[in-house]
Amino acid sequence: MSIELLMIRHGIAEDRSADVDDSKRQLTEEGKEAFDAFISSVKKNLATERNVFVWTSPLTRAKQTAAILTEEMGWPAADEKEFLESGDYTAFRNEVKTLDDDTRVVCVGHKPIQGDWVGLLTSRPYSFKKGGAALIRLNDDRTQGKLLWESDPKSKKKVDETVAPIRKILMHRAEAMEESYWHFQNNPYSPERTHEFRVNMRKLRSLLHFVKPLIGKETYKEMNDQIKDSYHRLEPLREGDVLIESCSERALKEPELVDDYFEVFRYLHNERRKWMRTRLTKGMTAAIEDMLADTKEGIRQLSFDLDKTDDGDIEAYLKDRFKSRKKKVYKAFEKADHSDHEAAHNVRKQAKKLRYAVKGYKDLLPKKKAKKAKKKLKTIKDELGEIGDLYVNSEWLKDYAEKVDDPKLEEAFTTLADRQLSQREDVIDDEPDLNES
Repeated sequence: MSIELLMIRHGIAEDRSADVDDSKRQLTEEGKEAFDAFISSVKKNLATERNVFVWTSPLTRAKQTAAILTEEMGWPAADEKEFLESGDYTAFRNEVKTLDDDTRVVCVGHKPIQGDWVGLLTSRPYSFKKGGAALIRLNDDRTQGKLLWESDPKSKKKVDETVAPIRKILMHRAEAMEESYWHFQNNPYSPERTHEFRVNMRKLRSLLHFVKPLIGKETYKEMNDQIKDSYHRLEPLREGDVLIESCSERALKEPELVDDYFEVFRYLHNERRKWMRTRLTKGMTAAIEDMLADTKEGIRQLSFDLDKTDDGDIEAYLKDRFKSRKKKVYKAFEKADHSDHEAAHNVRKQAKKLRYAVKGYKDLLPKKKAKKAKKKLKTIKDELGEIGDLYVNSEWLKDYAEKVDDPKLEEAFTTLADRQLSQREDVIDDEPDLNES
């Protein structure tokens, strides 16, 4: 593991004055607040498992900046290093050479020294803004390195203003997810409340996926995986509800198909209650509530990489993302073998994911094209969803047929399973409708 260098220029300080010793100039209140807010907002970017050493120039403004940094990050207090004031690059490099590989050394200093050193290490010109930070990973011989990340209070503020509409949309959806959870928690017996909560989780995951290139793969994965875990915890309840609803429709259409629908529905509802008891444990409830809190905090702390956009034009970026994702989903739908459950299911997930994203970001996308896409994506989702539900229903019914001891109930489940499969084949055979969607 190579060494990392986090180079930081001190925050906004008092103006130079003949009445004040330059070494004693302090950060202004504005400078303290701006740097503190900046570090708080990029805390995830700066977090590390490495051993951290903090070095600071002996000048007051640098020491104050280092103090804010170490308190916010929970890092050890800074050691004063004369070379961060004098600019003695040789002394700096010699001390870095003494460090272990699994180390991050944080250097708080001044302009132009910090920028010059970053330039020497990365072979590219670099200039720091006040309070700015640049993270570099050194190569094995520690003479050169790669710039991994950079930001500063002003650019962070500009980015925040630019991405404010996206953050607002994500937070609105997180709040809707939280509200639907409490509705579900109050009445987990309701299929509607279960479905509503899962849909809101899926919607937020879709919105995050749409901006994944801007927030980074690791951040997306961390947030998505936590929501997905809660989503899958409730999957048996939702699939059980879909099965009960499907069998209810079958009982209305074909009341003579099986001898005793009453026993079928009693068994299915008992199974749902069993699943509910195993899913609504204190541990699961705590995990879901942690997810809700972590998700909202994660959205507040999200960092967006506007280098992925053209001069920070978020709407142009989202428009291009919409266009490319739409093309990919339509192509996948056209090529998919709808009789292959996994293939059809994957296309349906893509269509659903994009449709939720288009709905969520509708105010930032071309209205006519978004409206047309939502309609087509819904058609794909619904038609492939029907095929998928019939397949899953048949598998559940087959499992129940194998589990039950009552021969009549076994026959009823087998009959219903076969009927689900025959209906699925009828839907798949209706290729003109699928191809026109």
